Order: sequence, then structure tokens, then C-alpha cells
Amino acid sequence: MEINPQAILEDVQKGQLDKKSATDFLISLIDHSDNEQFRYLSLEVLNQLKIANNRVFALLENLLISDNNGKIRCKAVKYIEHFFLEKAIDLMKWAILHETDYDCLISIIKTLSKMDNSDSREILLSEIKRIRKIKYLDENKRIDNRKYRRNIKELIKSQTIDKLSHKELAEILINFITIAKMTQKFYSVYFELKNGLITKLDLADVEYEVRGWKADFKNNIKQISEIIGIENLQNITHLNVSNNQLQDIGDLLALKNISFLFLANNHIKDFKNLDYIKKMKKLTYLDLSGNIISQFLTPDDLPNLKVNLKKYTYF
Repeated sequence: MEINPQAILEDVQKGQLDKKSATDFLISLIDHSDNEQFRYLSLEVLNQLKIANNRVFALLENLLISDNNGKIRCKAVKYIEHFFLEKAIDLMKWAILHETDYDCLISIIKTLSKMDNSDSREILLSEIKRIRKIKYLDENKRIDNRKYRRNIKELIKSQTIDKLSHKELAEILINFITIAKMTQKFYSVYFELKNGLITKLDLADVEYEVRGWKADFKNNIKQISEIIGIENLQNITHLNVSNNQLQDIGDLLALKNISFLFLANNHIKDFKNLDYIKKMKKLTYLDLSGNIISQFLTPDDLPNLKVNLKKYTYF
């Protein structure tokens, strides 16, 4: 029977196990256990114990390069960010070129932005310039990358890109990777961008691509969390998620700059969504038509907004 990583942490906290022995147990679990949850928790406990020696760095390096579990690779990146930022530049340079897991790749980019040195800046710039060579956002569906290629070309030509901070360069990469992932997941994605950042996103009438065939059903997004990485698109001012099956829009509170929100023809009926809407400080226009909740509202319920509540048709 394997030792539970949480039990190891508790034994250290009680003074019944020293950190060196705990480290040995935890690394053994990471290296040899078939229990992926135990492996992940072992990495988390090492982090909590603040073990930051060369042995642990070598472990993290090996995990990031060769582990099959994307969550563990992602956890390794965050561990490196916390304790080994100054010695990880070569590893991050390799990882950004080879990583395929979305969350892990975003963590790698954020780690590079926090390094804040000339080497990390050069890596970020190189990856942004590489966007111009990518012909398709989704090669299988032949969805071209014209918008981003043109936008990045303008940033380079105007030398605007040379004035951007590490954080701003990272945001451009994160926005590009996110919209590419959305394009690969959904059949129809419309977007507009400015200075490499997504400002308008339209996922209305979205259809899934199923087994290489275009699906015939619409209205299929049931939760905001299905929209991969939307929380990373912080420059969105216009968002259209009409004609889906949304019931709860709480996750949209993560987007601080939304001013125009289109929610027509969803399944919104719970009044807690009204509270979420009132917390969107920059919102000026809202379309709630075609939702059950719109039957019970008047424009007076949202006096600071221009609101469309008409055309009630619930699917």
C-alpha cells in the first residue's frame, strides 16, 4: 500500500518526519507510482514544504520534458516559477517550443514574462514573430491566420513591439494561443484584435466539429468553462455567446473590460445572473432576449444599461 502524500505532510508538520526523508518518499512516489493523483499531490506537498534544492530542480526538469501527464507538467512549471526562476531560462526556451498542453503552455509563457531579463524577452519576441509564419489557426479546417499575421506585421513595422513590456508580450502570445485553441474546438469563431490582443469575440451559433464531420446541432455551449482560456482574454470589450445553452454566467466576471454582452437565446432563468450582471462595472449594453429571465425583467431592473429583453423565444 502506497503512502498518502498528505500523510507525509502531516508527519512533517507534527515533527515525526524530517524534510529530507519526506523528500525521499515524495520523489519516489512521483517517479514510481501508477496513481496519478498521488503523483500530483506529492509534487504539491514538495511545493508546500518549500523544497528547493538541485535534486528537486532536476526532478522538475525531467517532469516538464518527459512526463505524459499535462497537469503534472503544468504543476512542475509553477513550482519552477516559485523557486527556480533564475536558473530555468534554457528549460523554458525548450518547453515553449515543445509543449502542447494549453494550460501548461500558458504557465510557461507567464513564467518567461516574470523572468524579466533580456533572454526571456528575446524568447517571447521570437515566438511572436513566429506567428507570422503560421498560415492556419486550424490546419485541419483550413482556417487561415491572416488577421494575426497582418496585426503582428503592423506591430513590428511600427516598432510598437519594441516598446512592450515582458507582460505585454506574454499577453499577445497567450491571446494567440487561446484563439487558436478555440478555433480548433469550435466550428465557428469570429474575433477582432488590436495590438495583438482580442477585443471582440463572437461564439454565437457555434457548432462542434465531431470526428471530422461538421455537426448539425447548434446551441451547444452549456457552461462558460467550456470556452477554453476565455479568462485569459482580458481585453475583450464585446462578447457574443448567443444561441447556446448557458444557464450561469458567473465565470464571465473574470473578464473586467466587457462593455457589450450578447446572451440572446440561452437558458438563463436564475436571478443570481442578474447579480453577476450588476457586478460588471464596464458593461453598457446587454442583450438578454430569448431567455426565461427576460419575461420577469424590465429595463428599470438594470437602469445603468441599455438592455434588450424582447423577442422571448426559449429553445
